[in-house]
Formats: sequence, C-alpha cells, structure tokens
Amino acid sequence: MLPFLLPSASSMRASSRFAPRSQKLTAKQALKPCRRASTSTLIPPTAHTPTSDEQDQNDDAPRPRLPRNHADGAAFSHFFDKRTPLSTSNNASTSSKPKASHEITSASRQAVATFREAVGRREPAVIIEAYVLLLRAQQVYARDVSRYSSRTLQPSDVGFPVRKADIQTAVRHLVQHAQTQGYMEVRNIEACHQMFHDMCHIFGFRIGPTDLHRQLQTYCLSKNLRFDPCQAFERLRASYPDWQTSSVEWNMVISYLVKRGEYGHAIKVWNDMHEYGVEPEDALRNTMIRVQLAVRNTDEAETQLQHMSQQKEQLGIATLTTTVEGLCKLVSTAKDTDEELMAKLRTYASDLRKAVESSPQAASDSSAWHALLRYEAMIVGPAHALETARIASKPGMFGHSTLCFLLRMHVDELNDLQSSDEALELLDKVQSAIDPKRTIQLDDQCYNILMLGLLDNSAAELDIKAEDVVLLDNDPDGLLDDTGDRGTDRQSRILPTPNQVRETQLLYDHVRALDIPPTPLLVAPLLTAYCEAFLPSLPSAMKLVQDMLEYRTSRKASSPTKRRSPPSLSIGMKIIRPVLDACVKLKDITAARNLLSCLHEAGIAITAAHKSQLMRRLIGITTSWPEAFHIYRSLSRFPTTTTTTTTTSSSDAPSTKGLDERGYINLLESFRALKFIDPKSTLGQPLPAPPEELLGIVEDMRAAGHRPSCAIYTSILDYYAKTPKPSYLGVKATHEMLKRDERLEPDLPLINALMNAYNRAEEPAMVLAIWDSLLATRQEIDGITLSVFFDTAGRHGLLALARKAITTVRRIESETAERGVYRRSAMTKGAWDSWLECLARCGRLEEAIELVFGEMRKTLFREAIDAGDLDSAADEFHFSVTDLVVRSTQAPVRDSRGQVVGPDAKTLGTLLKFAVKERDRRQKRLGAILPWSSSSSNEMAAGASGKGNTIWHILRARIREEMSWLYPQVKHIGENPI
Repeated sequence: MLPFLLPSASSMRASSRFAPRSQKLTAKQALKPCRRASTSTLIPPTAHTPTSDEQDQNDDAPRPRLPRNHADGAAFSHFFDKRTPLSTSNNASTSSKPKASHEITSASRQAVATFREAVGRREPAVIIEAYVLLLRAQQVYARDVSRYSSRTLQPSDVGFPVRKADIQTAVRHLVQHAQTQGYMEVRNIEACHQMFHDMCHIFGFRIGPTDLHRQLQTYCLSKNLRFDPCQAFERLRASYPDWQTSSVEWNMVISYLVKRGEYGHAIKVWNDMHEYGVEPEDALRNTMIRVQLAVRNTDEAETQLQHMSQQKEQLGIATLTTTVEGLCKLVSTAKDTDEELMAKLRTYASDLRKAVESSPQAASDSSAWHALLRYEAMIVGPAHALETARIASKPGMFGHSTLCFLLRMHVDELNDLQSSDEALELLDKVQSAIDPKRTIQLDDQCYNILMLGLLDNSAAELDIKAEDVVLLDNDPDGLLDDTGDRGTDRQSRILPTPNQVRETQLLYDHVRALDIPPTPLLVAPLLTAYCEAFLPSLPSAMKLVQDMLEYRTSRKASSPTKRRSPPSLSIGMKIIRPVLDACVKLKDITAARNLLSCLHEAGIAITAAHKSQLMRRLIGITTSWPEAFHIYRSLSRFPTTTTTTTTTSSSDAPSTKGLDERGYINLLESFRALKFIDPKSTLGQPLPAPPEELLGIVEDMRAAGHRPSCAIYTSILDYYAKTPKPSYLGVKATHEMLKRDERLEPDLPLINALMNAYNRAEEPAMVLAIWDSLLATRQEIDGITLSVFFDTAGRHGLLALARKAITTVRRIESETAERGVYRRSAMTKGAWDSWLECLARCGRLEEAIELVFGEMRKTLFREAIDAGDLDSAADEFHFSVTDLVVRSTQAPVRDSRGQVVGPDAKTLGTLLKFAVKERDRRQKRLGAILPWSSSSSNEMAAGASGKGNTIWHILRARIREEMSWLYPQVKHIGENPI
C-alpha cells in the first residue's frame, strides 16, 4: 500500500485571503468568506444534520482571518473614498488563478455527482468503481490546471470540486458494511486505505482524528494477516504525532488480539497504552478483565474490578457479565476444584443476578442471562438453568441464539443421544422452556448441534466460540496430509458407529422434510461421518454435496442482487476437504474428478493455497501422466479468491490468476517426484513427464504474474537429465523456453545444469557451444563447469579440447592473479576427479596416475594453505606443501570442515576401476592370441593371485606405499578377476 505521509504545510490550510469581487456583486456577497477552492459551487449541497465526520471536515476547513487586516480593508477602500485608486494587484492575482477548461470542469463535476450517488447507494462495489472514475477525473483536471499555471501547484491549489465529507462518508459506509458482515474484505480494505492516502496527497484535505480512527478500524476488521492493526497503529501514531488517541482506539486493537487469542500481545499493548498516558474507559477494562481471566491471572482481573468499583457505586451489567463468563471458563477447565475461585464466581454471579432483576432494562439483556444460565448449568445443572430460563422468559426476550446456547449446555444429554427421536425430544424440551408459543424459527444451527451429539462429537466441538470458528476457517494451511496433525486428531477420536450414522441420516431426512435448506452447516456433520468411516461411503457423501450445490445454485438464481452468502452458506475447504480425503484414501481418482467437475460448474472459488495443496494430493493417486495433468488443468480452471471462504460476491469477485509463487514451486516438485512405468519397456523404466505439459505449468506461472527463477529452470533440467534414460526432448524444450525468456539473467548453476543435461543426453556439440560462449564472453566458470566439460570430453574422446580448456583456465587465473585479485581456482577437487577420469577414458591412465600422486595432491594442498582452510592442527604447525605430502602418506589431510584435502577413496577408486578394465582386457587378449602358451597361463595366474606387473598391480602398490591410510578402503576393487 501507499505510505501514510504527513500532509504538506500548504495543503493543511488553504489561503484565507478574500478575493475581490466584480462591481456587479452586492456588498453582502463581497463580504462573505470565500469557500474552499476544492468545493463545487455548481452542485448544491444536500441539507442534512452534521455528523461527527462532517464536524471533523468543518474543523479542518480553512477559516478567514479575523479581524480583517489593513491589506483587506485597502482592497475595498475605493468604494468609500474616491481619492483611493483602484488596486490592480488583487485583480491580476484573481485573473491569473489557474483554472481548468469548461469541458474538463463539467466532466469533473459529473464524476463527483456520480461518486456521491454511489455513496448514497452504500454498496461497496459501486462505491469503489465510482471512486476509480473520480480519481481519473481528478488526474485529468489536475493536468489541465497545471498546464496553465506558472508555478508548481500543491494538491489543495488544484481546486477539484469534491468535498472531504464525500470521501469520509464513503469510508464510513465501507466500514459499516464490514461491521454488519463481521469482517472487511481485502478489496474494501485496500480501497479505504487508498482513499485515506488520496484525501491528503491527491485532494489536499487535512487528515483529522476521525479519518485516523476509520483507518485503524479497517485494520481491526480484517482477517488477513498482512493487515496487522498493531503495526498500523504504531505507524499512524508516528506519522501523526498530534493525534490524541483515546481508549476507544486502544480497545479496538486489543479486542482484535483477543479475538485471535493473542492474549500476551494484548497485555503488551495494554502496557504500551499506560506509557502513552491514555486513561482506559470501562469498555477497555472489561476487555482486559476477559484477557486476564483467559490467562488465569485472577489477581489482575480483581484489580481491574476494584478500580472500577471505586469509581462507581456498583459494577455495570457488561462488567459483571464478562467476569462471570470468564470465571465459568476457568472453573470448567480447571483440573481440581478451586474453592477461592468458586467463591468469586458465586459472588459475581449473585451480583449479576441482583443487577438484572433490579433493572427493567437489564432484565432483557440476553448476554447477561447467558452468563447466568451458564453459571447455573455448571453449578446446579442444565435442568435448573432451563427452569430459570422458563421463569425469566418474556415474549421476544430470548431468541435463536439463546436456544442454541441452552442446547450446548446439555452436554451429557447430547452425548447420550441414541436416536433421532431422542434428539428431537431434547430440542422440543429446550424450546418449550423459552418459547412456549413456538415463535423461534428453528434453523440449520440447532440441528447441527443435535447431529454432532448423535455422532458423539459434542464434547469436543460444541463449545467452540463463533470467533474461534472464524479462526479455524481462516487457516490456509489447514489442508493437511493424513500424516499431519489433522490425521492424528482423527485417529485419536472414536469414529461414529454405523447405527449413529444411520440415525443422523434419519434426522437429516426429517430436517429436509421441514423445508430447511441443506446448508454446509447442516450437511457437514453427516458428510464428515460418511467420509471418515473405516470404509468411506463416497456415494452417500457425493449425494450430500449435490444437495448443497443444487440449493446454492437455486438460491443464487432466485436472488435479485449478488450479495455475499452468510457464513452458514459458505462452501469452504472445511466442507470439501473430507470428501477429497476419502477419495485419496480409496485412491478413487474418478470420484475426485467428478467432485471437481461439480464444484466448478457451481462456480466455487478456491484460495491459491488450498488449490496448490489439492493438486499435490490428488496427483499423488493418479496412474498416468495424462491423468495427473488432467487433475492439474481441472483445478486450474477454478477461480482463485483471496478470502478463506469459497463463495464469492460482486464485492469480492474471484481473480483468474492461478497459484502463488510457492504453490507453483511445490507443484513442480510434486510432478517431478511422480514415477509412471513405461508399458513398452521390458526393464520397467519410468516415463519422464511430457515436456509440453511440465513446461506448460511454467507458462501458467508466468501468466499468473510470477517470473520463473533460474532455480526452477535448473530443477527441470536436472529432472530430464537424471531420468534413467535422459530425455533429449525435455532438455531441448527447456532450452527453447530459456531462449524466449528475455527477462531472465541465467546464473552459473543454470548454465552448468544446461551443459550437464546436454552431456547426459549425448549432445556434445551443444556442450562445446555453451563452453565456447562462456569463454568468449568472459563469464565466470567454476569446478562444476569444468567437471561437466571434462566428462563430455572423456565420453567422446575429445582429449585435445580438454587439455586446451585446462590451459585456458590457468591462463585466465594467472591474469587475474597479476591484477591482484585472489580467487579460488576452478580446478577444484571435483574438477580434478573429472579430469583424471577423462584421461583414463581416453587411454591415458598412466598419466592420470602420475597426476593424482603428483600435481593434483600438491596443487590442492597449496590452495588450502593459501586460503587458510586447513584444520586447526595443520594451521597451528604452519605446514608447507612438502610437509603435507609427507603427512598424507600416513594420515589424511583435512580442511576446516573435516573434508579430505587431495585425492580420496572416490578418486583412486575410479582409477582402480579403469585399471581393472585394462587388466581384464589384456588378459582376454593374451588368452585369445596364445591359448596354449605357458607364459600367458603364468601371467593370468599371477593376475588372479594378485601378483604381477599390470597397471592395476602398479597402482595398488603405489597406494599402499604413498597413501597407506587409504589402501584398506580401495583394496577390494578388482580382487575378483573375470
């Protein structure tokens, strides 16, 4: 978002000078204080009662300077004294005031009128759309005014005909819409923040306390973690140091933290408030009482209560309600009975009961009665709480929320339900106590509680607060594998029996017969039971999903306006997840595809995080590449939403972009991990992924606005290079895509991967071309680059080119050293190993042996000494290269990381394998030429006994003499001749 900046001094106050009027104006008109330049003079204001926002706007508006100074009087003196000449300076100033053309001014006024009309409709989508048009009109207006101005204009000097009250009202309507809905959507938050920024920096209005209060409200109403109210509050206070915050703003931030369960952070903000010098009001103290009781700090809560009781004769209803609710939770979660805690609970419950009964207004407070009923249900029992509710009940006093609340209090009765008839009897019992005339309309929430009771899930799930449900559904990482936390929780919970599921199905059928719609809240318990059974029943689950989707479609078609569905109608991942889990458990890819098809036809949108996780889980049960990529394309067609629920509205339209960047990276990893056997292969070799399909994901990633990094291309090249049969088509297609990516700057690992891929795909010409390009452009090369080049040269007999490469590298390094720049040599230990293998492949095994015991060992020792990379023992004695060579005959020389410096078992093991091949080839040749020769027989016998003068014998002897510590690790190589 754009930063919140302090308004410039020129934009805080417009000029307070009185502009001279023409002689046609009456004296009364000439003496009126002029309006702000930014207020339209042609659009009449609507008569209304000033609100707090308008009062703030009026406070910010510029006022004329009183009393009138001499200069102002001089401007009118010619009307009264003919000796005073007519002033020309003010007239010139007025005539030179920058103005826009008539056409642009008319268009601007029309945009303002359209914006005011949109604000009057109070629909977020309409307000945001009209505001975008308003900004465009302002830009055109400002450009036209600036073109005719001889000086640089400040935002307040432009004079665009919009009032600050119009923008303030738009923000207020967006906030009120969010308060009604329960949270603010991301699009509306960004629109409010844009208006806050533009109010000062575009239109030149002064930011007042009301604007800052609304700005903070938008953060507190967000469920998106990137809009942190605490950080925003700190930024606003730092940017506007004159802002005198009140207890209301601090309470908003602390209440947000309490809603998320971040009690420790809430206490920290409370302490910051005291350091800031703000006196807390009762509402904030009530919030802190809830916080302290939640963290079991009863002493601090008691301190707050005592402070409030000292200021008033008795505690308020809200304070007592909060205290009783908090103490009830403490008692219910305590392992042992705390008599002191119980005494406090009885005292405050008694005070609350007296306060409710003594005040006619408080007698209808449902929150207070909820606290009292919870207390009686815990202490005496739910039956006594039900009797109390019956006595206290008045027509219209208790509603649907009280009915559900009392149902939840009957925990034992719910857990003991055995049939649907018993569940209906319990519901009728509770309803008759508080609603004998049956005026409360039963809905999906009531029956949801009964279904959970039938399925034995009430004890664990019924007492979850509404805000906790929001938090659970707000977790994008909630889609876990069977091995995750969710799978562990499901295994620890006792699954419902077939009889329980059958009785729940009967209750569901009864509810549907009452024309209660199949909302997700109603369907979820039974759907989860079918999917989490030992043998999931996918047909029954799919029938429930069809019921939900058909109702959603019919409701959407019959609704005259597109509005966001209430939470009970939102089909989110918590509803879809159990069915997909069952598909994965049964490995039923056909059912999964049918489910995705139904969801897509219903217009369900999925968050990017959930979409990525679904793709990775479902492709894991596919049996072929076409099937796996079909799952990817099916899920890619789903619209992506940034909210946590999957239903959308006009105010939160889903975007067409795909996954986020991390989602694409994880998806590519999942595809590369798949293995499908080639049916035509007799050896059972796996098929590589079709390049056009795998690289199509990269194209989709780019289309979604994420630039594929070098690491992504590197991983794809490594995948095609390291399949059992390297895929030249995959390497070539990836290379072609690299060429088309003009914005990509290839790094060295990517270049090395491309060379290695062509090397494994038996395309030495491409490897040589890339090598020549690196040398021609003086690009950096490292040990891996040389290793790949030497491997290519060795496999295709290009020894001369390999020697030339070594010469070139050494010349470049020498030139670099002459310039005083020290760099580690590209001839690393890995590059030396590849060079020795190249020599051995090209028939120069003797030369390789001499290098390994001579130049290679000394060179690597010298570089380790120069870099100070030896272990502590070698550094302490300051060994020279000669000393290290002598030491390496008896023990390995190690670097600071514990790795062997110089030739190791891998190096000499490779040379021994080539020596074995040379020995065996010689023996076969001698055996074929002189089959009856005694000399050949003796030599073959000597080779079999480990004695002789072959290259293998010579190399083994040198290892035993010059690197005795290494001999036990490699002596077994070649001991069993052919």
